[in-house]
Amino acid sequence: MSEEESKPQRTYFRPTTPQQRRLLFETYERTGNIEQACQVAHVARRTFYYWRARFRCGGYAALAQERNRAPHHTRIPPTPEGTVQEVIAYRQTHPAAGYRRIAAELRKAHDWEPVISPTQVRRILMRAGLVAGQPVPKPVEPSPATHAPQPEQTVNIDLCVVPVVHQAEEPLAAVSMKQAERATFSPSGQCSGRAKLPRSGL
Repeated sequence: MSEEESKPQRTYFRPTTPQQRRLLFETYERTGNIEQACQVAHVARRTFYYWRARFRCGGYAALAQERNRAPHHTRIPPTPEGTVQEVIAYRQTHPAAGYRRIAAELRKAHDWEPVISPTQVRRILMRAGLVAGQPVPKPVEPSPATHAPQPEQTVNIDLCVVPVVHQAEEPLAAVSMKQAERATFSPSGQCSGRAKLPRSGL
């Protein structure tokens, strides 16, 4: 028998309703027996003890309200005001300092204690208005299409081919449409075909 099979299975009880809780304590007041009251209301004994303190304080009216299960204290404590002022003062003295650097400098000043994280530094600076907004990228306008001035007319367009290996100071020669159609290129940038492109363009 495995270890999981040997463990006793726990009975799952759904959250109780106000009617169940009222029946639980009505039966308890009538019989004085906790086990019998739990059996009648179909709840566990720990449910009885869970609600008994509220029943003693507020009676049946207190059983109609669900207890708030949210934590009474926040898990992440607020940043001390002194640390907030240190962050703001350092950023004003060093405008180019980033979040990580500010957090590291404060850690160094406090004997290498983890005083604050870069994320908290960013939040403090944003609330203080010391973080510039992200620049809005300018929309890229598409280049206008080129059309022939009259029907059945052609437009000459200059092309240039940049090979795989190319020096920035070397000029690129213009390539006509016919040359581009006839020529094929290998991965090394070499041209082959019926028409050779100008050497300066390869």
